[in-house]
Amino acid sequence: MKIFISHLHANGQHYVVMTDPGIHNASGYEPWEEGLKEDIFVKDKNGKIFIGKLWPGFTAYPDFLNPKTFEYWEQQLINFIEHLLPVDGLWIDMNEISNLCTGACLAGKGMREDQRFGFNPVSPPYAINNYLQKAPLNTSTLDMDCKHYQKLLEYNTHNLYGLMEGKATRRVMEKVHQERSFVISRSSFPGAGMHVGKFLGDIHSIFYDMYISISGILNFQLFGIPMVGADICGFKLNTTEELCGRWIQIGAFYTFSRDHTEKGTLSQELYRWDSVAAIARKVLSIRYSLLPYYYTLFYKAHREVSNLNAPSATVLRPLFFEFPDDPSTYPIDRQFLVGSAVMISPVLEQGATSVKAYFPQGVWYDFYNQTIFTGKGKVSKTLPAPFDHVPIHLRGGSVIPMQAAANTTVSGRKTNFTLLVALNSSESASGDVYVDDGVSLQPNKWLYVEYTVRSSMLKSVVSGPGYECPPLNMITILGVGGNPSKAFCNGKEVKEFMFNKTTQVLQLGGLNTLLGVPITVTWE
Repeated sequence: MKIFISHLHANGQHYVVMTDPGIHNASGYEPWEEGLKEDIFVKDKNGKIFIGKLWPGFTAYPDFLNPKTFEYWEQQLINFIEHLLPVDGLWIDMNEISNLCTGACLAGKGMREDQRFGFNPVSPPYAINNYLQKAPLNTSTLDMDCKHYQKLLEYNTHNLYGLMEGKATRRVMEKVHQERSFVISRSSFPGAGMHVGKFLGDIHSIFYDMYISISGILNFQLFGIPMVGADICGFKLNTTEELCGRWIQIGAFYTFSRDHTEKGTLSQELYRWDSVAAIARKVLSIRYSLLPYYYTLFYKAHREVSNLNAPSATVLRPLFFEFPDDPSTYPIDRQFLVGSAVMISPVLEQGATSVKAYFPQGVWYDFYNQTIFTGKGKVSKTLPAPFDHVPIHLRGGSVIPMQAAANTTVSGRKTNFTLLVALNSSESASGDVYVDDGVSLQPNKWLYVEYTVRSSMLKSVVSGPGYECPPLNMITILGVGGNPSKAFCNGKEVKEFMFNKTTQVLQLGGLNTLLGVPITVTWE
């Protein structure tokens, strides 16, 4: 395995493994023995270690509300990473807390009613409709009268477990690698987005679940967890060629994009079907070309997280975020925006070869042919969407930073930058790009470049201490009026000039200008 991981690292790739919180209670097993020694496991109501069950068998659960557990968790992960597998990230699963027993596995009868806490945590007066069948609260988890650090009840702390495990795990990964961590959690709570990304759990391989995944990823943007995605092609049940092809057309634009399925189901790697492999190559190439745009959105999501009036504090957005004065956008849950500029309108129905999409006010361009699709907006359109196509549109008034698509982010970051400019009805636009090394905890070299376009002129304003990165080599401008015949970049005529009067697309190549140098580009 170490040789395999070394090969991945040499290829600019990373390796992430899954870990569950449960510690197997086997005599001689170092994590169990150390946990006993440090007294960091969750207790039952009688003060004994609570024993549940996960994949190793009977397990105890580290209590992440106990400060000592952070030190314990750190030591266990360091032992694993430094002595067994030098993994780059962790996927922390089953951390709701999940339990294959109903309550304590060794108790014989599960939870018993107890009034010692001033109320009955086993059967509270306002019980939730657990599992949609009013199941006992300890179903597939801990007894509600379990005790955490300082005798805090599981009933009162249940939803914090994933957050606290995520916080502890992030701290360890940053300490080990001295770089930004990559941790994906199944359980979350407000504030978790500062520490972890999120996947939506055990979603089914059906068209309906693919549809509701859009609401899921958008909701978690509101919760402050911008890195989020569903299991592409579905997790439970067997997927199909059609479902998998349609799902990757959405999932390629999730912030966390991953194909994953349950043991025992049919294999669903994207290369299993020639048609799905072709679709995946197409949409993932688009995703990778947009990574500078995504990265800038993530930068702004973290930078502006405390600014409640900043709509740019989300990466993915429902349409009404950008068009709050348009009531027609309020119920839309079948389309979404990447930032403010890129609109995805996927097919969500089995057998469908078209999709009805709403276009809010403004100019909208077809992403593929770069021509104006609608010049005014506030209109619904039925779009052709054969199996190999997902409709994508660009919002007029946007400047989108891009790089060439590549098989890895390491390779993509070495390619030249381009700008895709979509002009609005007044032939103006704006946008930005943030660049750093992608890994430093506190980057001391970075660039933030803001672009504005108006009156046939593009200008940039540069801030930051600077960062050495590939140059800006091409600018493509959509919706250009008139019939321009030449262009200038910082006073020098652009040699690679091409204008298509029919499509109104102007392409300026061979610029080879440093991203960190302010530019003025004009055309006439």
